[in-house]
Amino acid sequence: MFLPHYSRVASEMSKLHGFSVTTRHNPDLYDVNFPELHNLAKWNFAANGIDVDLSLVSELITPMGCFHPRVWRGIPKSPGFGGYEGVAPSPLIYSSRKQATVAATSLFSGLVELFRYVEPSSTNDQCFGHRARELLILACTEVESHWKSVLLQNMQKPPASPNLGTKHYIKLAPVLRLKEWRVTLKDYFGYRFIAPFESWDIAKPSQSLEWYSAYNAVKHDREGKFEQAQIQFVIDAMAAVHVMLAAQWGPEIHTNSFTGGFSPFHIISMPTFAPNEQYVCPSVQDGIVLNQEIPFGI
Repeated sequence: MFLPHYSRVASEMSKLHGFSVTTRHNPDLYDVNFPELHNLAKWNFAANGIDVDLSLVSELITPMGCFHPRVWRGIPKSPGFGGYEGVAPSPLIYSSRKQATVAATSLFSGLVELFRYVEPSSTNDQCFGHRARELLILACTEVESHWKSVLLQNMQKPPASPNLGTKHYIKLAPVLRLKEWRVTLKDYFGYRFIAPFESWDIAKPSQSLEWYSAYNAVKHDREGKFEQAQIQFVIDAMAAVHVMLAAQWGPEIHTNSFTGGFSPFHIISMPTFAPNEQYVCPSVQDGIVLNQEIPFGI
């Protein structure tokens, strides 16, 4: 398959196309059992001493030079590898990321302050109070803000009604692969793993997320449902904020030197994207500038 971070692929394809026309009847050079794209890939890599199995070559899902707004499809950093984004930075992307991290950092600071008085542990998970209620409401409204922004930017056509809810937002679960993200608290070894969207069910889009259901309860009925403003739901909702940012802009969003901020969470598992799922936006160095937003088509 193509590796998107192999930078010359985009510019070399057009050069090889002419060669393919003259070699289609030469079985030593052109395998008629596979499309021209597959043969082009094989020749391109062969020029650099890399043998390619044609059965493993596949076309990009997202057209070259295009990406879905606020839908990350990269490779995280690892020892010896600086990561891969595939989307060229722009002022609009930078602004959205920066505003998101500023808002998240403010929320996370409130959570850490709460931990000075209530230790996060299974023993204390059901503790509740006014500050916990406030933080739960703030975290959930921030999650809702992200849901709405990502959905609107990726819809095929504007919604008929401006009143969006979880029955609409749950459509983002497969797009952002939300059920596959799992985090834990950095400074509290032994605290449970948190997968804030794992239980999201289209049949019960609000109730299936326990932390979100608790938020709705304490927001609308403090006197009757106050006991649902529990520390465990605050932590889950804050984890959802962390995941939403990572799913839009990559797992390094909270540590990026330009747009990053503080987060008390650490990602322990996340979705992986096959090479043909990733974005390929050729850079200026390749002599081609392609960086076009296209809706996912929700």
